Amino acid sequence: MNQMPGRDASALLEQLRAVVGAGHVLVDEAGTAAFTVDWTRRFTGRCLAVVRPASTDEVARVLQACSAAGQAVVIQGGSTGLVGGAVPAASGPAPVVLSTTRLDAIGTVDALTGQLTAGAGATLAAVQAKAQAAGWHYGIDLAARDSATIGGNVATNAGGIHVVAYGMTRAQVLGVEAVLADG
Repeated sequence: MNQMPGRDASALLEQLRAVVGAGHVLVDEAGTAAFTVDWTRRFTGRCLAVVRPASTDEVARVLQACSAAGQAVVIQGGSTGLVGGAVPAASGPAPVVLSTTRLDAIGTVDALTGQLTAGAGATLAAVQAKAQAAGWHYGIDLAARDSATIGGNVATNAGGIHVVAYGMTRAQVLGVEAVLADG
């Protein structure tokens, strides 16, 4: 575990465990390894911990605790990007990685409008399947559909193989519920 300079890392980790549960705050190298390298293996880093919240409220409380402690945070979805943007840096203070993998809920599809609400950690494939089951088509498609997350698609304005027909992700988004850096 990498210590926070001038801060009490163990106190912050206890706060984070109180928010998301001890099993969802990973601190050992075996638990954090998959979150500190991208799938191409070109970008690697290190982190203080990996925190996996399951609700917007938990995200807000994690970010409040990190902000109060002066702790940097890196948000991570499916880690399918090719530029290393979701990988924590290899030097400098070790951040907390906030993984969106548990934020994977997908609401029902509105039969009239085709609208649905998806959590940031919902995979593109899961959103496509939910839309298709209701007789609709979600216009974004990527080769990494089984691991790419909707949060990452929105964050990067992903296009994919149907971009000419349906536009970029922003053309598919009607609204976003976001938590600010201070929680």
